[in-house]
Amino acid sequence: MPEGLSQRGLAERVGMKTDALSRALNGQRGFSSRELARIADEIGTDMYWLVTGEQDPQRVRIAARHAWNAELGVRTNPGRVHDEKLLGHVVDAYNAAFPAGPPPSEPLPADPAGMRAALGDDFARQFSAVVESRLGVDVIRLPMLSTDYSLTIGSRAIVMLATTPNWFRSNWSLAHELAHLALGHHGGDSMPGEAEEEPADGFAAQLLLPEALVVQQDWSSMGEGALARFLWETGVSTVAVKKRLAALGIQPSAEVSGALERATPAVVRADAVGGQSTFEVRRSVVLRQQGSSARAVPPILIEALQHRVEAGGVSPEHLAWALDVAVDEIDFPEPDESAMLARGYEAAFENGLSRAELEDWLAANGKSAR
Repeated sequence: MPEGLSQRGLAERVGMKTDALSRALNGQRGFSSRELARIADEIGTDMYWLVTGEQDPQRVRIAARHAWNAELGVRTNPGRVHDEKLLGHVVDAYNAAFPAGPPPSEPLPADPAGMRAALGDDFARQFSAVVESRLGVDVIRLPMLSTDYSLTIGSRAIVMLATTPNWFRSNWSLAHELAHLALGHHGGDSMPGEAEEEPADGFAAQLLLPEALVVQQDWSSMGEGALARFLWETGVSTVAVKKRLAALGIQPSAEVSGALERATPAVVRADAVGGQSTFEVRRSVVLRQQGSSARAVPPILIEALQHRVEAGGVSPEHLAWALDVAVDEIDFPEPDESAMLARGYEAAFENGLSRAELEDWLAANGKSAR
């Protein structure tokens, strides 16, 4: 029972008599499904938990990255209605792949330093892959997604990212959504809003640009080449570095200040990174752009869907969606028509009319049994 809510108050809210609720809670009568549904709404839980005492393995909780609306002075998510269909595809695919609920993710470190330690050195180069392999969080990239989301299905943590050639934006979004998951912003029944955005941004800043890493750089004498290497190794944007330096009260050199006003890819391409030739640098940049622009679905989901389709347990359409191919490209077992026919005959005999029922039907229709 929520604090401050009495049995009498709950009974009034759900339309029950106080005595009826008391007897039901004491096991002297049952609850109707309608009563349970109303109680679940009032105390902020779901019927699955009320009935089983356990978390629903397929319950979905979603957090979205909100854009700042300068005109209104608030953070908004105007594309949510458009994104509903894509979110629905993801949830349907997981439910089809894991009918008893997906395997739970491990608890995430609740602070940026702990998460950075779990991710290991140099994680920014393959951020998504490292998140999946070391944190057990699925990362999905989908075109046409208007913003980025984190969600839980049961106890499985998932991040959905919009495809973009700006790998640095994708990295920041991934860090931001990991923060929502790590900070427990999916624990309630409502979507996290503006109040949770600032803590998530702060978490992302400390994860990608921890203070110890930033202050050890010689910003006062740094040149554009060193800045390019720093951007490449940390996987962040010029805008992110500019904001982080301002937050830490660090004044960079004039050369760095000028470079931070430019687009991130332009700064990175302008100087050889890590001793690579100009050609190698440009190729490396393109590969990162391709990686963050490509549609991606976690291997664990595809493998589970393949197993279920091969066993005839789910429609191949779910696997076709996950692989982004036509359903005709999916191999799945054809139905055994002879077996189906035999089962049909068996069912007909098992569920057929009795002789008395047949005679009654014939008599009602002016016929006789022979």
